Amino acid sequence: MYAGSRHNDPHYLDAGRELYSSAMRGLSRTLNNVSKATSDETLATAITLAIYEMHSCTSEDGWMHHAAGIRALMQLRGPEMHLDGFGCALYIAFRNTLVTSALVNGDECFLEEPKWQALNEHIAAENAKQPDSSVYTDITERAFREIVKLPGFVKQMRNIQGASLHMQKRRRPVLLRGILATRASLRGIHTEFSMTVSTLRAGREPKTDFIGPIPYHFFDGFSTLSMQGIRSGILLLNYLIILLDPSQRPAAEAENRIVTHRMQAARGSGSRKSFDQSSPPITPPGSPGRPHLMIESRVTPETRQPPTSDWMDRLATTMGMEGVRISLIDDGPA
Repeated sequence: MYAGSRHNDPHYLDAGRELYSSAMRGLSRTLNNVSKATSDETLATAITLAIYEMHSCTSEDGWMHHAAGIRALMQLRGPEMHLDGFGCALYIAFRNTLVTSALVNGDECFLEEPKWQALNEHIAAENAKQPDSSVYTDITERAFREIVKLPGFVKQMRNIQGASLHMQKRRRPVLLRGILATRASLRGIHTEFSMTVSTLRAGREPKTDFIGPIPYHFFDGFSTLSMQGIRSGILLLNYLIILLDPSQRPAAEAENRIVTHRMQAARGSGSRKSFDQSSPPITPPGSPGRPHLMIESRVTPETRQPPTSDWMDRLATTMGMEGVRISLIDDGPA
């Protein structure tokens, strides 16, 4: 598929589709073998086929089926099989996409469970021990541990909207507290990351070939995309706050205008193409209606990008947030 995209040659693309179909049949046979189903090789195969499907979109939601299978494999393997080595590398390679698929599915992301959050903390601690560790990777690890909670918040909010008034009154304050706490954490991480990046760009740190494990040449792109992911998380949390507590709407909308402006400015200053993450206008202040949250997949036949692009890097570096378009839509007067 890469060769076909690189040279614009349909023969390679056809060969890629045939190999994909053959690999799918092979994976199906392997999954029926209990001794092989949980191996690193099986998980690696599933991840590779998922990435192929995200680039090619042979069906509208084919990549989602792969993501569901990978989720099941990871849960079957358990966190202990991802503590180090190739298993850890596989986990890091796909964990951000699991956030995307959970948001699109409207389901919680299993990575927010304590045992998986403990794995994320372990990975961060191991990174800190390495000679190429840096504050930037530590900050993004902390951001991911907050971002992974967002799909669960979305699901809980929708469950509350469909519940009885009695249950809404009971559950709403608890959920709102959790969302406010996560927003506060992301705000702090955003400020910390902004300050450290500004210090580096201002030349107040010695210039080196690498910033932690990241080559200096790629650091601007890494930091910009990481910030985009954090800002997208704040944007979504503010939408949830508006839905749960309309009295906070003016303040949440004001922050979202600032966040959206910064995201647009960052995209405008970069040389890489990025998804449109901005939302359509919502109800003007003073005339609130009945808003509802819309989360659309940005991994579709219409928006897919070829394997010659840095699409997968952007999805991963934004912690999965660039794989969705988030909007708050007004349904009309309440």
